[in-house]
Amino acid sequence: MTSAPVTGSPTPEQFRAKVRGWLRDHVPRKTPGEPFLQWDDEGVARSKRIQRTLWEGGIAGVTVPVDYGGLGLGSAYDRVFREEAADYRMPEEFGNAFNVVLPTLLAHGREDLKKQYIPRMLNGEHIWCQFLSEPSGGSDLAGLLTRADRDGDVWRLNGAKIWTTGGNYSDYAICLARTNPEVPKHAGLTMFVVAMADPGITVVALKLTDGSQDFCQEYIDDVVVPADHVIGDVNDGWRVATTLMMNERTAVGRGWSLGGSKGQSEDRGIAFDPALLDLARRTERSDDPHVRSLIGESWVMTAVQEQTVRRVSEAMRTGHLPGHAAALLKAMSGATGRRQGEIGLEVAGSRAAAWRPGQASRWGVGRLSSHGIGGGTTEMQRNAIAERLLGLPREPSPDRELPFSQIRKNTSPGRN
Repeated sequence: MTSAPVTGSPTPEQFRAKVRGWLRDHVPRKTPGEPFLQWDDEGVARSKRIQRTLWEGGIAGVTVPVDYGGLGLGSAYDRVFREEAADYRMPEEFGNAFNVVLPTLLAHGREDLKKQYIPRMLNGEHIWCQFLSEPSGGSDLAGLLTRADRDGDVWRLNGAKIWTTGGNYSDYAICLARTNPEVPKHAGLTMFVVAMADPGITVVALKLTDGSQDFCQEYIDDVVVPADHVIGDVNDGWRVATTLMMNERTAVGRGWSLGGSKGQSEDRGIAFDPALLDLARRTERSDDPHVRSLIGESWVMTAVQEQTVRRVSEAMRTGHLPGHAAALLKAMSGATGRRQGEIGLEVAGSRAAAWRPGQASRWGVGRLSSHGIGGGTTEMQRNAIAERLLGLPREPSPDRELPFSQIRKNTSPGRN
């Protein structure tokens, strides 16, 4: 099934021709070996220019309602765009904005917030990040300690966040904070829109093993947020966060790229990525039966994952599966990603331990990156599948019923 176009809109074929022509004339093609994300001055500036170009070409925000600056087209048109964009450099640093924040705003934001912020994502002006995880919280997001206290016409936020992708280059953040500690932990949370330029926000970039610094920690000291910059209702932030996490799991499981891949609009068979086979040939191991078996396993996993994404996404879109089915996509992505990393490491052999500057085949770092944490750990997804989809009983958790102020916390004495 595909969505029908709105009255007066182009056919999918006409839209494909428009997208193809504009990308060819205005957007750079991908360069072999270039990083997927480039969180530095050059990379962010380039992505903002590209997103602005998409906006000026009338091909930004394909499924976003017209009232908020989008085209208001159906999912079939989005698949057309993603397929045509597969060979081009997309503004991937906008991934959080488009994959997570924008659909959450559409679902829960007030009209004035949607009209204020969504067009500025689409025209390339604002990059967004997420203020969710905290240094003391682990995977228990509902146990967060960041506080938001009402002070007349504003809220004042204090706390800390961590693992914020692109926090050092973002213009705004969607921030979950505690507004009522006297109720159970899930009930006293609120989601806010926070300006990263506020003088109370200190961003510290964390250097990772591969040399990148796109993960950040933030210190939030008396940050002032207007009272109307709440997404959803006050003390109903967990419902908003649930939507956000489902959006993130869907995007991670489907593929985070804003450009997508070939063959999304129709089933054109299985495309085999030649990278592992090329690596085996360079190491003169392409005739090794074990290496060939590993390459075959990698190709089969990729094919199965692509078809699973297609089937689950369509079932969610048509209502045959609930939104929590996004955990299926993220769980599969986490499990296959880890195995793909192991396969790459084994095929690469000694080449995984060292590489020349700028070399594309960084198989060792690829293994380190295949941890399956982004969007929630694989273990969390399995819990969600068991409880939300299969109806299995939840593990005992007495802290879900106690007021948050009565729960022991992993923090210094005398502080919430």
